[in-house]
Formats: sequence, structure tokens, C-alpha cells
Amino acid sequence: MKRIFAILLALALVFSMTALAEEKTFATEYEMKGTTSAGKPKNDTFIFEGKTTDGVITELNFDIIRNKGVEGEYSKKGIMGYMMNVSDAKVEKTEAGYALSQMTAYGYDPNFDSGMYAQFMVSAAAENLTEETTFGELTFANMAKPGEALAMDKAILAFQYLANEAGITLTEATPVKDLLAIHGFYKDGVFVEGATRVSFAGYNGGRSYGEQIDAIVAHILKEGMTLEEVYEMFRTVNQASEPIEERDTVSGATIAFVGDFQRMVYMAIHGKLFEGVVAHTTTDGVTKVEVATQGFAGEIETHVSFDAEGKIVAVSVRDAQETEGIGAAVYAEDSAFLKAIVDGNTAEVDAVAGATVTSEALKKAVAMAAEYMSAL
Repeated sequence: MKRIFAILLALALVFSMTALAEEKTFATEYEMKGTTSAGKPKNDTFIFEGKTTDGVITELNFDIIRNKGVEGEYSKKGIMGYMMNVSDAKVEKTEAGYALSQMTAYGYDPNFDSGMYAQFMVSAAAENLTEETTFGELTFANMAKPGEALAMDKAILAFQYLANEAGITLTEATPVKDLLAIHGFYKDGVFVEGATRVSFAGYNGGRSYGEQIDAIVAHILKEGMTLEEVYEMFRTVNQASEPIEERDTVSGATIAFVGDFQRMVYMAIHGKLFEGVVAHTTTDGVTKVEVATQGFAGEIETHVSFDAEGKIVAVSVRDAQETEGIGAAVYAEDSAFLKAIVDGNTAEVDAVAGATVTSEALKKAVAMAAEYMSAL
């Protein structure tokens, strides 16, 4: 009887503890508008929704929808959604046999080129495709630099990532059919018509963009993170200024956690983005106003100092993760942009070309600080 009573008591405690567990749902859609590298308008809608139990995220859906609600809508999680660590192939039947219309490789390798061109976009083709066609016989193109010939060693470097999927050490003598077998276009000794995209493990491990987003979700759930912890992770880990080879805190994800990731989670926590004056201090007649605005890579904390007459005497940025050499240059110590604000005693200065979002965020901060000062 005592044993039965003990079991019933234990069950009662379990049920009571379950009942006390606080479950909440969260859901946000954050829309980022801008232009593509080709100058065309785009919008990315960041979807972040799920459930927490006692503050810990237990269910999570994270997606990024390009052109949501308009023609051409697609998910950047889908393998056809974003060209990162993927290879497209298209094989066509011809009167003479088969043709390889294209075989591409999109990825990153610091040895491929310098700067932004380390992100390679390479294509290969063959008008007459046979079982004897070798990799060295293909016609190559560097899509990032149209018209520029692609050296064989660079072609091998780029396509080696695809070849790794089949355990192939790529050389000029490698049969092309072995690579097309990875796409499913060479089976049972014959070529197959079609077009498709496959992903591969890229530099430092990350695969396609969608697989990396899935890796982020898996990391959050495995680590039992809160929304606040996710926000901090997006604010400090995998910043665009960090080399890809150093972005290994989240296993399987090397994509940069740009400011939109932070904004998305901030909205999930607070329901809206925050921009405005945080605080002010006055020392020796100089009032320093701290303002938070939203830059390209997340929140920017700007300090605007005024003298006793309300004139701007200094502008500095204390906390920001803007891209090194681009957005970060706007608020560097020798910044001509900040000097123009101080010298002109105004926020109405020209934005810095190539860093418009950062420039506008700082201009807004100065304007907010000036308005705040006038009300003191």
C-alpha cells in the first residue's frame, strides 16, 4: 500500500511540475528591403516562429522568403533559393549525342582569389559529351569576371568541392561522367537528360544556405537557448567582418549573421525594433547623448556630444558590427563623414557611397540626439 501511495505521489509531483511549466509561442516576420547586386529591387522576409518552455526554445521555424507575396517568391532555405555551396548541371540530347550545357560551382575558397572574388562562381560546358570526355577538355568561364579566362588550377580548385561528394581527387584526366553522376545525369553506363542542382560541403564545412539555416536551428534547440541568448549569438558570432574560416562557433553554419538576424529576434522578443535615445550624461558642461539606431549589421550605439550652447562637438560610435572597410569606415576615428557632421553642426550631410545604410543610421542618431537636447 505504501508503495502504491509513493508512486501516486511521484506521479502527482510530475503532473504538477508539468502544469507549472510556462509555455509561450512567438512569431515574427521582419521584412528587409533593398536591391540585388544587379540593382534590381528585392525584399527578404525573415520568419522566426516557435515555442518556448520556461523561456527555453523548444520548437523553431526559421526561414527567409525572397519577394514574399509577389511574383518570383521563393524560400532561401530551398536548394534552388540561394547560390552557396551548390552546383547546377544541365545535360541535353543532341543529334550527335549529348551536350553539357552547363556545370557550375558556387562557393568560397581564400586560395581562389582575393577579397570578394574568393567567392567563386565558375561554369563549365562541352558541346560534345561522351564517356571519354575529361575535365580538362571542358570550356570554363569565371562568371564573377566575364570575359576573363579561367586557369585550370582555379577550375580544379572550385570543382574539387563537388568532386569531394563522390570521393574523387579531381585532375584534368577525371572523366566528366563521374562528376555528372553526382547530379544523377550518368547512370547505368548512359547519360541522362535534365537540369538540377546539388549541394556540397564547402570551405570550413557549411553546405547550401538552407542547410546552414537548418544547422543554426539545430544548434539553438540542442543548446537549449532562450530568445535573448539567440539575439546575443546573432549580435556577436559570425559577423561579416570575420573571415569565413573563423566562423565555426555554430557547427555547419558559416554564413554571416548580419543585422537582419538580430532585428528578427529582437522583434520576436519585443514586438518591434527599437531606435531612440537611451541615456544622457553631462560632465564639465558637455552633454553626451547615447542613441541606438539600426545599421546594416545590427544596432549601432552612437554618442553625440553637445557643448553648453547646444553645438555638436563630437560624434563617436561605441558599439557596432558594421562591415570592416565599408560600413565601419563611416565611423572610423579619422572619418570625414563624422567630421562633416561636427564641422557643420548638422545631421544633413551626404551619405557615404557604398555604405548608405550605416550612414543613414548615424544621421538619424545625430538628429534624434539634437531633438532630445532641444527638449532638455
